Amino acid sequence: MKYYSILLLALFSFSSCNKILDQQPQSQIDPADAFSTRAGVEAGLIGIYDGLQAQDYYGLHYWVFADLYADNLSHTGTFPTFAQVANKQLLADNVNITNMWNVMYNMINRANNVIKQAQQLNDPLFDKSGALAQARCLRALCYFDLIRYFGGSATGYNKANGAGVPLVLEPTINVTDATPKARATEAEVYTKIIEDLDFAMANLPASAANGRLTKNAATALKARLQLYREQWEEAETLSTAVISQFAALPNGGLVNGIDYTNLWLQKNAKPESIWELQFFTDDANSGAFYYYTGAFGGRNEIASTASLGAAHETGDVRLPVNRTVAAPGIPANKTRKFSRVAGDDNVILIRLAELYLIRAEARARKTVPDIAGAQADLNLIRNRAGLTNTTAVTVTDLVTAVRNERRVELAHEGHRWFDLRRYNRYADVGITEPHRSLFPVPQREVLSSGNVIKQNTGY
Repeated sequence: MKYYSILLLALFSFSSCNKILDQQPQSQIDPADAFSTRAGVEAGLIGIYDGLQAQDYYGLHYWVFADLYADNLSHTGTFPTFAQVANKQLLADNVNITNMWNVMYNMINRANNVIKQAQQLNDPLFDKSGALAQARCLRALCYFDLIRYFGGSATGYNKANGAGVPLVLEPTINVTDATPKARATEAEVYTKIIEDLDFAMANLPASAANGRLTKNAATALKARLQLYREQWEEAETLSTAVISQFAALPNGGLVNGIDYTNLWLQKNAKPESIWELQFFTDDANSGAFYYYTGAFGGRNEIASTASLGAAHETGDVRLPVNRTVAAPGIPANKTRKFSRVAGDDNVILIRLAELYLIRAEARARKTVPDIAGAQADLNLIRNRAGLTNTTAVTVTDLVTAVRNERRVELAHEGHRWFDLRRYNRYADVGITEPHRSLFPVPQREVLSSGNVIKQNTGY
């Protein structure tokens, strides 16, 4: 199994004597020792956050593949693994997909270690609840992200008999701990995600250093989860809990349309940026490098599609951000959301505009639709983009309008494919085989588990 790192003891024998020495490995440390102090737990938390930055997670592949498997990105490079994604013909041995799975389970194991050890730490200066809240929220994010690609059913999320992923809630320290676990159901995974997010919402601070989790971040993530689960009333309530703090501000807390690009150029634009992953030139991501052409220092692996450009209405200020025209320092058909080839663009994990769109959809689709409320949320996003109010007046038309608005507002942020899955519209991007709405479980996981971990049907 490759869920996570396993710590092993080494036995060495020497021909010069008959004794066998038990020698502890010098490059590893027992978790009980590593997290025995406040400083150790804090270092462990940093290690969990660090996993988010991996190239196979939010450093690149997780959000890129969600647009590349849909219709926002095209493959303009040479990587065969990217070609599989773009062509909607994934193989179970795709190394990027395998690494993505492993990175998330590695993060989960780091979180499990911190959770277990932090509970045993007695230090009056230690914010035990806050540390546990961060670890549990990060674990919840990983499980939700695993479900978004590998779980659910061919018709979407939270349906009957939806597939889950292995649910690992204890740290993996030795070989016995690494015994393969069968996949839980989708519902079982959601139960644990909700438990972790509820704990996080109750124990995270209102504000924190850039990149660290806050109560608003956990609340926003749960609003997103409940949108996927079609729990419309709760999705509305949760998004409102965050939105209401900024609703009286100009543009409802959103940056001005003329400053739209500054969400990414400026970094940490508050209050719109709710949770933003921090990158620096010495701790970089590969976003702009994969977009930009060789003449601009990149490798030209991906580009914005003409279809994405056409999805914008006339006068939409987001168009030149989502699909560039050639200009000094800027190649054509890329994005301004990632423009620093040195890799120090931040990655916004969740922002206020998404919450307005979550609430708009929830208001339209709940048991007693709130048409006016849905229109107001949708119009706020549209007006910021320089567009007139929506003409949608029915539930069906409003849901369509929200889907279209989500495509252009959240382009290059890793939402498009998951939205198509939610709406059961995978055929919109040319997929004719329903099983391909789920990504394949990495073949290495299936084989190394002795088929304890079952492959998704059809692969």
